[in-house]
Amino acid sequence: MAQTAPFTPGQIWTYHGAAPASSRVIVGAVDTFAGKGQPIVSISVTDVPIPTNEKEMQTVAHLPVAADALRASVVELEGTGSVPDGFESGYRQWRQAYDSGKAGYFTISVEGIVRILRTQFDQRTTGQQPEMK
Repeated sequence: MAQTAPFTPGQIWTYHGAAPASSRVIVGAVDTFAGKGQPIVSISVTDVPIPTNEKEMQTVAHLPVAADALRASVVELEGTGSVPDGFESGYRQWRQAYDSGKAGYFTISVEGIVRILRTQFDQRTTGQQPEMK
């Protein structure tokens, strides 16, 4: 189903590599832009512990992802629901920046995005910088 189903706001999906397994992707918006070969899908990722300086973040409120990358990431459509708090403001900020040429979108898997976020936030909380070669 994930390979052919169009993404629509409110869809709740399981995804490859979810850790914990209860983590879900929720589709918040789907944008089609002239000159782009595919839509950009704005999602939230729930139940995804990411350490920060204050506490563990449990929800990533907004992430813009290329539809093809999201399609390769999702496994099963579980149903529909509403986006978490923070999605709308994150989406508006991204859309304004994107429309003015100052923001992009992810073209990698949701699992890969979460891994990057965990690494980046972990480095901020420990004060360690990645080793450069």
